[in-house]
Amino acid sequence: MTKLDYISLFVIFFSVITIILGIIKIHTYPGKIAKARNHPQEKAIEVTSLLGLIVFPLWMLALIWAYSGAVIGVMYTKADDELPTGSLEESDEPPAEPNKKDEEPTEKSTS
Repeated sequence: MTKLDYISLFVIFFSVITIILGIIKIHTYPGKIAKARNHPQEKAIEVTSLLGLIVFPLWMLALIWAYSGAVIGVMYTKADDELPTGSLEESDEPPAEPNKKDEEPTEKSTS
């Protein structure tokens, strides 16, 4: 092999390694975003983004998930322990009149 063959082989290996490391760096990006934003499911986002190496749509999902701040699997994040600030007794408005539909029909006697 000539000197040119060695240089060509080196350039090919260097290019392949650089491309592989670049792809891995890009696929860890959603995990870094989640960590910077203090996302509660940071580890799950990181795992999903790395699984995106195999299935690309998972990486896109992880990227959206990291930016959205959504917590998957939790319907409500905060319990309503406090009552509303305004109460009905302090209201200046008169109570609403019942609808005619809501009233029970009265029976008429035919005596």
